[in-house]
Amino acid sequence: MGSLRLLFKGGLLMLVSMLVLTAMPLSAAQAPEQKTEASSEYKVELQRNPDYACTQCHKENKDQMHGAHAKATNPNNLLPVTCTNCHGKISPEHRNGVPDAMRFNKDTFPVDKQNQVCMTCHQPEKLRTALWAHDVHILKTSCASCHQLHPPVDPVQGLDNKGQIKLCVDCHTKQQKEKETP
Repeated sequence: MGSLRLLFKGGLLMLVSMLVLTAMPLSAAQAPEQKTEASSEYKVELQRNPDYACTQCHKENKDQMHGAHAKATNPNNLLPVTCTNCHGKISPEHRNGVPDAMRFNKDTFPVDKQNQVCMTCHQPEKLRTALWAHDVHILKTSCASCHQLHPPVDPVQGLDNKGQIKLCVDCHTKQQKEKETP
């Protein structure tokens, strides 16, 4: 009796699978493949922009993500960086204001959580070599406190030594005034 039930369930599952596959258009069942010139392996090309849903609400230019991250490759999977790489996956309640997407330089998420996202791609050793201030600030302030994440060019990266010092002085002067104000 148990064998008969198992065969029936297996047959039913197979029948449903066949119906689903025959009802699905060929273009949805198979992603288009193209051979790359460098190898004989096939490469699957994405059918839609993975950032499309995000950019419809969050970007003035709805065609693409802005800034250096728009052209970057995620070193962890060698794919283009997407919104969800940094901001995480959102829930269906996101449009109702649920704070489920990582927000940088806001009090919604603690500094260490914000910076952990950056450190998944940006290696601390390279940052330390680039500028000593990275080591000093990594646990106290978010990367987004100094860096802008989505403009075409991050203004901080183009600063010379004098500009870097001015940035430090401006921020620390502001902090000092906030401490003195009751």
